[in-house]
Amino acid sequence: MIKLTDLINELDKPKNIYAPGANSETPSDDFLQKGFRLKGTSINPITGASMSDVEYLPEFDRIKMEIGNFAKTFRTYKFSSNPDIASVATKLVTALNKADQLTTVLNNMIKNRV
Repeated sequence: MIKLTDLINELDKPKNIYAPGANSETPSDDFLQKGFRLKGTSINPITGASMSDVEYLPEFDRIKMEIGNFAKTFRTYKFSSNPDIASVATKLVTALNKADQLTTVLNNMIKNRV
């Protein structure tokens, strides 16, 4: 026999349902993980077909996110007891932060050019 608690536990509960601005147009964690989201669903009154607009994560935003994740990974090694590891990790984090800044500059240059 199926218990009500088992059915409730199987439901996929939405994250941050009570968070302020949870339904706003800001990029959500799901949007960043998937790289796309559906927007503006419309139904054709003649055929009954439903269509949705797909919004993709911009390429530069994805690259910046990956650079940030790499920097975060190496940041923990900056405090190593081995001075060689700490030195190399510091140089890597510095270079990745600079790459992140230059990615933003390049993105702005391209936007202003087009």
